[in-house]
Amino acid sequence: MTKPRKRLPERKLIPFPEPRLRFGFDQLIEDPKDGLLLFGPPEKPLGTDYGVIGTAEGIRQFEAWAARLQQAVPADPKVTSSITFPGFETIFRTLWNPSPRVKLTVDSDELENKVNLTDPHQRVFDTVDLFAKPIARWVKEEDDKVAMWFVVVPEEVWKLCRPRSTVTKDKAVQPDVRLTHAKAFELQQSPDLFDDMNEAAKKHLFENHFHNQLKAKLLDCEAVTQIVRQTTIAPLEYLTAKGERSRKMQDDATIAWNLATGIFYKAGAKPWTLADIRDGVCYIGLVFKRTNNPNDAREACCGAQMFLKTGEGIVFKGAVGSWASDKEGEYHLSEEKAREIVERCIAAYKVHHNNKAPRELFIHGRTRFDKNEIRGFRSGAPDGTTVSGIQILRPNDLKLFREGKKPMLRGSALKLDNRNAFLWSSGYVPHLLTYPGREVPTPIKIRIVFGASDIEQVVADILALTKVNFNACIFGDGLPVTLRFADDIGEILTAIPEVTSKPLMFRHYI
Repeated sequence: MTKPRKRLPERKLIPFPEPRLRFGFDQLIEDPKDGLLLFGPPEKPLGTDYGVIGTAEGIRQFEAWAARLQQAVPADPKVTSSITFPGFETIFRTLWNPSPRVKLTVDSDELENKVNLTDPHQRVFDTVDLFAKPIARWVKEEDDKVAMWFVVVPEEVWKLCRPRSTVTKDKAVQPDVRLTHAKAFELQQSPDLFDDMNEAAKKHLFENHFHNQLKAKLLDCEAVTQIVRQTTIAPLEYLTAKGERSRKMQDDATIAWNLATGIFYKAGAKPWTLADIRDGVCYIGLVFKRTNNPNDAREACCGAQMFLKTGEGIVFKGAVGSWASDKEGEYHLSEEKAREIVERCIAAYKVHHNNKAPRELFIHGRTRFDKNEIRGFRSGAPDGTTVSGIQILRPNDLKLFREGKKPMLRGSALKLDNRNAFLWSSGYVPHLLTYPGREVPTPIKIRIVFGASDIEQVVADILALTKVNFNACIFGDGLPVTLRFADDIGEILTAIPEVTSKPLMFRHYI
């Protein structure tokens, strides 16, 4: 006689309402583009004066683009999600000056020489310094201040100042000092008698990635930057032999929306805020990135991103230590360092909330927290603050399909039990009449590792946090902002040997 099969519990999808955003005149609406068009942002920056650095050609292209940012950019009829961009001042109700307050010119001949050095570490280091040093000097020495800096880079910089990029033989420039990566690390332990050898060796401690190294080098002077490629702001000047654009990009209107939103945020104001997040709640996203220390394969830098209910973020550099575990991609802090991160975040939170600690603290991470971390997180929080640890993953092993051609609805959740759920943070959006994606949407997996939080409230909060990516003007992101930029921030925190440990606003990193 066969044993009866155990019947699995019936589970139903839970539809979560689309989180609302707050705009000007205290108006609430779901879509950031609609909200900005109808009501404008909820706040304005103190000023939008900016500086620009680039070659003479790059600055010319930038000034032409800055003038076009005041004008309307029509929607692309071939792109379903494309919406007309009506101009910076129309959207943000803030003056936009098409003329930079400060212009710093990079010598094109010197740039070409540096960007073609055969040693990738010397190449990136020296190229970054052509942009980073003039900005840092201006910030520290000049009285004429700006809210942010545009860094306009030629396509050669973008292509050649990245990991594993190589220069062509016909343009290759040999550096004055030649040494291998292994030899450079040997010189860190036993310096050479010649200073030029030691200086060249130090450059190998810096990540050979232009974007990350530039951001890291400018953290100390607190310069906020927006890196733009010349092919982005002047695409019609870079055409193929067939007369087509040399790069595949988003449509012009979408690019204008995204860049304008990022500019407004980096100028010091939020284009929108979350409307329905509870008071007294704080979110921390943990960041880990391995260093390139040849003497410790487990060494990694830990960082924390703290986000307030408005969506504003602050980044903290944590301790460097042997945090990597035997399991690939998994990291664990000591109890002491876990407590230290929470204490620093609580102190920063109190600065923004009249010296009051949060009532609820949620820690988001990609890996499960061990018992030492849990003890440290809890001991770092004051009495009256509850702490919960949430693991968020995109396992890619679950796909659901609806009848018909429309994919899963964004905001659908599958509750497994009181501590586990799947959330479709991407999917079909009825308001947009489309799914802004290419592949079948997959859910993120949410697990309450510790704490007594309600799983449905945790899911609702995470869905809301997908709407505060101020680096773009999109309806919703696939990941909450606590983890959306985790890899990027980790790369910046480890891009140079000594990154500042002072907490800085999130806009310095994106």
